[in-house]
Amino acid sequence: MAPEEIIEDKKIYDPIKYISTYFMIAPKEGARLEPMRLWPAQRYYINNRTHRDLILKGRQMGISTGILAANAQKLFTKKHLNMLLVAHNDETAKFLMLNLARWYNQMEPDDQNKVSLKWKSADVKYFAGSDVYAYCDSAKSTDIGIGHTLHYVHLTEMARWHPNNAKNLYAGVSQTAPKDGYITIESTPRGKVGLFYELYRDAKKGENDFKTFFFPWWMGVDYHIPEVFHIKQDEDCEICAGLLNMSPEAFYAQEKSMMERHSLSAGHIMWRRGKIKELRGPLFFQEYPENDMDCWLTSEFGVIDGLSLQSYYDDIRQGKQEGEHLTIWKDNIGGHTYVMGVDAASGRYKDYSVAAVLDTKNLEYVARIRTNRMPPDIFAEEVYRLGMRYNTALIAVEREQNGRDVLRILTYKNYPNMYYHTTYDSYGEIDVQDMGWRTDIKTKASMITDLAAAFRSKALVSYSENLLAEASAITYEDAPGGRVKTARGETDDEFIAVSIAIQVREHSPMVDFGLDDGKGVVQHYAPSVL
Repeated sequence: MAPEEIIEDKKIYDPIKYISTYFMIAPKEGARLEPMRLWPAQRYYINNRTHRDLILKGRQMGISTGILAANAQKLFTKKHLNMLLVAHNDETAKFLMLNLARWYNQMEPDDQNKVSLKWKSADVKYFAGSDVYAYCDSAKSTDIGIGHTLHYVHLTEMARWHPNNAKNLYAGVSQTAPKDGYITIESTPRGKVGLFYELYRDAKKGENDFKTFFFPWWMGVDYHIPEVFHIKQDEDCEICAGLLNMSPEAFYAQEKSMMERHSLSAGHIMWRRGKIKELRGPLFFQEYPENDMDCWLTSEFGVIDGLSLQSYYDDIRQGKQEGEHLTIWKDNIGGHTYVMGVDAASGRYKDYSVAAVLDTKNLEYVARIRTNRMPPDIFAEEVYRLGMRYNTALIAVEREQNGRDVLRILTYKNYPNMYYHTTYDSYGEIDVQDMGWRTDIKTKASMITDLAAAFRSKALVSYSENLLAEASAITYEDAPGGRVKTARGETDDEFIAVSIAIQVREHSPMVDFGLDDGKGVVQHYAPSVL
């Protein structure tokens, strides 16, 4: 068939038909080539792709091959195009380019681009008949070094790119693609660190031009065990529940709910049990995500165990909204005592001002003020009203920077139950008493450790989705056990407020000592170990 005739063939305008007609692949179970039959996730993406796409998916779902096939269809049917593929390692890059070469070689000699291959190597292919280049490289490169305009860019497993290279490579590559070109980025998650997470997070917020796609593990065609018709609360169920720190009853109920909500078979559930045992629990949700929220929680860089956070997702509630900034999960109960941790911001930047109220009896997180558009003086008024509402809760304000303004106004209004941080001298005598909470090296370590323990033991009762998001963004900077930081672009204000409340609840008496400072303010003291 002559080139001008095949151009008129309608099959080439439909990538689904073209791929199934012209492309052959090697199946997992043997070396014999067979026609490429697109899997559900591959087909869905090709039918819904845009010019800027981010794909979050489970392992070995064929997404990389599907994207390559869709791009190859364009290369083989159009002229004057350039494509770039960047994989996270050399092995993957070579495998994908091998597929491209195979598809090219499978074409008939008189097909459109089967004129000659002017030059080829492991990483560049030039189709002389149509002036089309296909480039391939590894993310280990420090510089892709391509001067041409790129019409199709495919970046695979970006979450596993080295952080020192990722931003520079992406910045260079993304600027070579025109607005009507295609950039497709896909990866499994790897914690709340790195460029892929930042791009996906910002896309969900509408802060960049990318469209997000999420493909859960059950869209993979091989992720089920054939001829399994029933599941039981048996030994397998108990083992998996133990690995996930759940009761067998809760784990089994979760499985039944998943089958109903997602139309899964018993074979899917038994496959899931096998993978949970194989990966020893928490890593399952990273390698085979079930939603695009808790899949980021498990990471070797995470300070707080992702499994303990994942167990909280079933408890998330919106709460009752009173105004724009106040969330009430449970209102005050007469006779209960409450403690409030406060982290104040300027009200002019991205940081939030947060006041978190905990019931001291059962460590239940019951109410929150969270705002990034409220000056400290107005925020202090809201804190005062919330404290009075919760039985004059003990209020501990982080006293650095804007916290001093909040403390000043609460003092002026004679709030009757303020926390005082106390240090002692070498003789055990009171040395310094300062109103408010002081965050330093010692107290910051205790704040993180104690909140992590509260999550792990599930002693903390919380319904806040944002608290989970912030807790999972507390990461080690270079390696586990190293310097602790908040992941780039994330906030930690609610995490800090809840941490302060837990510290004060654990280390301060919850009764009035009658230590009136002359202004009607009762002083509560923390032990010197803090």
